[in-house]
Amino acid sequence: MTTPEARYARLRATAVWVWAAIGILVLVAVALWGLGKISGALVPFVIAFMIAFLLNWPVRALAARGVSRGVAALVCMVAGAIALGVAITLLTPPVSRQLASFAREAPSAFAGLQSTANLLQSRLAELVLPAWARSAIEAATGEVSTVAVKVGGTAASSVVYAGGDVISGFFDIFIALVIAFWALKDLPKIREEVLLIAGPKFEGDAELLIGTVNKVVGGYLKGQTIASLTTGSLAAVGLAIIGVPYALVLGIIAFFLNYIPYVGPFTTGLVAGLVGLVFVSPLKGLLAVVVIVIAQNFTDTVITPRVMSDQVDLHPILVILSLLVGASLFGIAGMLFAIPVAATGKGLFVYYYQRRTQRSLASEDGALFRGPGCESADDPPPDRTSPDGMAV
Repeated sequence: MTTPEARYARLRATAVWVWAAIGILVLVAVALWGLGKISGALVPFVIAFMIAFLLNWPVRALAARGVSRGVAALVCMVAGAIALGVAITLLTPPVSRQLASFAREAPSAFAGLQSTANLLQSRLAELVLPAWARSAIEAATGEVSTVAVKVGGTAASSVVYAGGDVISGFFDIFIALVIAFWALKDLPKIREEVLLIAGPKFEGDAELLIGTVNKVVGGYLKGQTIASLTTGSLAAVGLAIIGVPYALVLGIIAFFLNYIPYVGPFTTGLVAGLVGLVFVSPLKGLLAVVVIVIAQNFTDTVITPRVMSDQVDLHPILVILSLLVGASLFGIAGMLFAIPVAATGKGLFVYYYQRRTQRSLASEDGALFRGPGCESADDPPPDRTSPDGMAV
């Protein structure tokens, strides 16, 4: 029989855990609210974060051959800047021509779509249909007409006004390059100082956190960059072959949007299909969607499994939830980093749950917690880091 003292002790322990959980949730909510308020100022740091993860491997390789971290970081950043500059130099003339052509032709093309919708509406009026079907069709065609007017009137001006955003983006990139250089140069020292702050008691947890973040985020960015480049290239080539205009611009759009799972490929297919429909014919619009679907499926089945880290393994429900939360808090940058952040959180949760309960949670055939489990609940995940804190 349980004594009153034992029941009181259990209630007290439960109350402590409940209040601790509430306190943690409040702190997280306040932190997210504060980050949302200063999200604009964090853009250069987000870009620098990506650059540092992408370039750390060649910097580490040069440092292993006796080159100082500072020189290695400078060499890799200059080489990356040269490669990016060459790509921009080659792509800018055709992209500029296609954007200028789009700005000229968009108003008339969308006006033609409006005329088609009006013609369809008049033809449907001649058919004998139930009242509910006629109302639904008229509402749909009327909506198409309204959208065509709005899009046609704003498409050209949007291309022009985008120049201001480009200038702001170049400033953010310049600041990000400076931040990335110092991060790459001093990464081993930063890691040592973080472990020193953590102290002997929490040094193991700090090591786990650093290793998990680097493995998940680094693997995701590198793998997703290769996958996005493949998808964008296949989309541009395929759309050009079938005769869809602005194929190069659509390929670049596919490259960037592919960083956002599910939402990005769907948006790319929608945009490509709309361009084919408006500027050529309904058949071209359908073929454009087919090309995007084929390019995306090839990447997902052939490229992604070879280049993506196993740790970035989230159930679609968690992916969609993390994308929605990231977008609502930080916009596009939030959607970009939602997946690695969620994967990191999942990995840490699984590790601490298994260590505390002595029960295995992750499994190869799991759903929400699919992935390799730990051999022992007391052992950290099979996750090795190099002396500079980045995943081997």
